[in-house]
Amino acid sequence: MHKGIIAACIAAAIGVAGYVAYQQLTRPSYALEVDATKDTTDISGIQYRIRVTNVGTEQLTGIKVVLGAKDVQEKSSLNPGESYFFYPDPETQVSTVQVTANEGIAVESDYRSPIKVLGLPGGGR
Repeated sequence: MHKGIIAACIAAAIGVAGYVAYQQLTRPSYALEVDATKDTTDISGIQYRIRVTNVGTEQLTGIKVVLGAKDVQEKSSLNPGESYFFYPDPETQVSTVQVTANEGIAVESDYRSPIKVLGLPGGGR
């Protein structure tokens, strides 16, 4: 019985290692993840934030984020695995976010509202 448990643990470890290796080997060279959040809080009202993450294996350059008609922000580069937050100007009319990079990436995203949990900040009373 003891040998069976050890064999099962080894098989599970090999399975997890294989899965992680597969995920790393199949990652695209250039990929971008955009998480646009509209958060309503008790104190400050509505807060918008946009997290842009390089989920590819190569550096992205010339990142341009269009937050509204006259609110365009830029970041020169983003290394693999690195995230950066953008915040719209207070007077920006917010609807969707458009993100582009020099490597031919173009992502458009709507804002999402996180789920509120009672007892946590911003969760209401």
